[in-house]
Amino acid sequence: MKNVKEKLSMLIRIVVSFGLLGFLFWKVRGDIGNVVSIVMKCDVRYIILGVIFLVINVSLLSNRLKIIFGGESIKIRFKNTLQLTLLGYFFNNFMPTAVGGDVVKAYYAGRMAQKKIQAYASVLMDRFIGLYTYLVVAAVALMVDDGKFGFKMVRPVVYVLVFVGFLGLIVVTNRVVAKKLERFFAGIKLFSLGEHLNEAYKIAHDYRNRKGVVLRAFIVSLVSQGVYFSIVYMFFKALGTEVSLGSIFLIMPVVTFISMIPSLGGLGVREMAIVTFFTPMAGKEVSFAVSILVLFGLLFVSLFGGLVYLFWSVKGVPVKKRTDLTTENIEEVKKQREKSGA
Repeated sequence: MKNVKEKLSMLIRIVVSFGLLGFLFWKVRGDIGNVVSIVMKCDVRYIILGVIFLVINVSLLSNRLKIIFGGESIKIRFKNTLQLTLLGYFFNNFMPTAVGGDVVKAYYAGRMAQKKIQAYASVLMDRFIGLYTYLVVAAVALMVDDGKFGFKMVRPVVYVLVFVGFLGLIVVTNRVVAKKLERFFAGIKLFSLGEHLNEAYKIAHDYRNRKGVVLRAFIVSLVSQGVYFSIVYMFFKALGTEVSLGSIFLIMPVVTFISMIPSLGGLGVREMAIVTFFTPMAGKEVSFAVSILVLFGLLFVSLFGGLVYLFWSVKGVPVKKRTDLTTENIEEVKKQREKSGA
């Protein structure tokens, strides 16, 4: 039954990704020549600067992960967290199986430190902090914006996301509210959703008493998101189009959350969102070209993750030769965490 669910999930993600990507290409089919012309005339200096910023962004994400690992007393060098981050990119973009990049990072971190439960908690907390950073960036951009962005639906979407994020913060920090929600989640049996929601809460709640770790990781995350959004700005500049940083800081967090819709690492969903939100400001052809440049940037980083997958060793055994990375292993980690009372 579990294999059937996994196959159905994979099928849905394939249909969503390639369906949206195909629709997007069909939508710009008459303008492909213009898109190619725009890209061929791009300012290479901004592209190179964007690539440099991309490397900086990956380094910052790796440092954030290292900080959070430290909060769980997992001593892993920056070199290893960089390898784990690249490996996560590779699994998200080139090997989109039922076992995603976050799970892969947690698995191999647990192998290195011999702390499976703590590694799982750290990687999930890393994702939480990243998502909350996006919300903060979007909220600040909304407050300082002059209404210059062209797609008016962005504003209510940001309001909803910030409101949901605020409620989530209350749930994590308020034990009374959390207890009620735990009982509510326990009653949700569909696809074990309630169990997963409760597990996520327990992990986030563990960090209430680690404010220093969370604050440092949050600051690094803010810088990282700023660098990432600046890459998008440089891509627009490279194509000769001026889009304000404020608009990018407002729209890209929304794009990120939309990209969480079940798909192959956000493929298709991300590109469609970029084209939809930026077209009023930059035009369809330029927005489409930027979405492809962003995709190529992610694939570029993922290729280095592929090299890690081929040549990196964990405890003396090459990563690519480990065949025990399965959903069952992850379920085992969760059960161990429950038994420990964490």
